[in-house]
Amino acid sequence: MSLDPDPEIAEALAPMADAMARTTPPAVGDVAARRALWEPIIGAAGTAQPIPTDVTMNDRHVTTDDGARITVR
Repeated sequence: MSLDPDPEIAEALAPMADAMARTTPPAVGDVAARRALWEPIIGAAGTAQPIPTDVTMNDRHVTTDDGARITVR
């Protein structure tokens, strides 16, 4: 049994699915190539939706076991 996506979702994703179908996946372990492939996709997804004006965000910091500080939102 396969999953049938909502028609509106399928229409919105069709251009990306078509573009990805024509690409060769980066080799396993090729982090630079994978990052180059996904950065534009993630960037576009992040700007595709407006940020609501009634939502506030705060940056927090988490310290890892080795002392590194990671910013989380």
